[in-house]
Amino acid sequence: MINAILNKLKKNFTEISIFLCFTLPPVGIALFVFSGWLYLHQIFKQRKPIILSPGVFLISSLFVSSFGAAIAMGDYSYFLVSALLLAYLGLYVKIKNNSVKKTIYAFKWINILGGIYFYSLYPIQQVLMNQKVISYFMGTVLIGHSNVQHYERLMGAAYNPNFSVALLLFGLSFLLAEFHKNIRRTLYRKSALQAVIIGMFIHAIYLTESRAGFSIMLIIFVLLSFRWNKLWASLFVLLLGMSNHIIVNWMPRSEQLVESTGIRKEIWRNSYELWQDHSLFGVTALGFYKEYFYHFNERIPHAHNLIIGIFTEYGALGGVAFVIVVIINIYKVASFYLAKTGNKEHLDVFLLSLPVILLTGVFDYVLYSPQVAVLAIILMACWDRYTEQLHLSPRVMYYVKKWVSSIPFKSWKNKKQSTRM
Repeated sequence: MINAILNKLKKNFTEISIFLCFTLPPVGIALFVFSGWLYLHQIFKQRKPIILSPGVFLISSLFVSSFGAAIAMGDYSYFLVSALLLAYLGLYVKIKNNSVKKTIYAFKWINILGGIYFYSLYPIQQVLMNQKVISYFMGTVLIGHSNVQHYERLMGAAYNPNFSVALLLFGLSFLLAEFHKNIRRTLYRKSALQAVIIGMFIHAIYLTESRAGFSIMLIIFVLLSFRWNKLWASLFVLLLGMSNHIIVNWMPRSEQLVESTGIRKEIWRNSYELWQDHSLFGVTALGFYKEYFYHFNERIPHAHNLIIGIFTEYGALGGVAFVIVVIINIYKVASFYLAKTGNKEHLDVFLLSLPVILLTGVFDYVLYSPQVAVLAIILMACWDRYTEQLHLSPRVMYYVKKWVSSIPFKSWKNKKQSTRM
């Protein structure tokens, strides 16, 4: 009986760990970190080769940078970053070696349920935040603030609304992919239920009061509209462009937009100066806070921008590797989307969720959170496994021309002329 339970837990270890990342974040993160180290140890023990992929290249480059930074700066506590990156590498390789269909299915639905769970916590989050020990385990404490009274932004279980909104955006993108699939299959009852849950996610994202989250949510809907109908999507984008003043007024905390942008620019400029001082290896994720306070006398934990943050924390070595991987994945997405062949069963899932990683990094650095980073690594590992067997045509421009020519401008123009007559 006990052996059967243990085998069941072992078989569903990844799914259980993802679930715990939403409900008991420290436990879920710890399980993934230790499983990553253990898997990497088993690979080296059995002398199995690690196949080079974009994810392996990126995480290995970040590891080398953090290792070099610890030696160059003479602070051996920075080796903790290297140890964490080894765990990320083991986790990435482990997920990549698993079945994509099983992993992405579980990952998708646990993210959706996790988003609903975050939303359900909002009415009682103040009570939870006042219970220190419980809130640390549940992720409902606001990190960096000892006393928080009458906190109005949705916290979820991610320690910070900006981290919470990234996980909510993942859940929304997965939900919209399911909604689109069911609409195409004329499963209207399922679609109606999902439309209600989509409304909950929209409200939850708005309650986080994240301006970036609000903007990214609109971009996700634009991407979905292009999957639905290219002509109507073009009109939707035009409408959004014409209504930009109304959208800004709807944006949470829009009155602080100019002030917040000015603060962000100052952090970016100071972070860039830190990178200039440590251009090759960077200052590591642990060293950023210390170096920023030493040079600028401000307590800033990270660069509040993904690209600047990667270059500052991991230097040119890690930054250039990150840019290369981004370019590779943009090319893969474009080729796969525009191609007429290939297994596109999970295309909507990746097409709507992958941009969240980059877009949330424009005005913040959500991958600073191990909780978000672990889930992003799982998504990237599934994507790399999903696309590694695809025979993508290098003639991207050929597909671009075919895609543009498929938009029924001519028929739409004829309809317009006939209505005039």
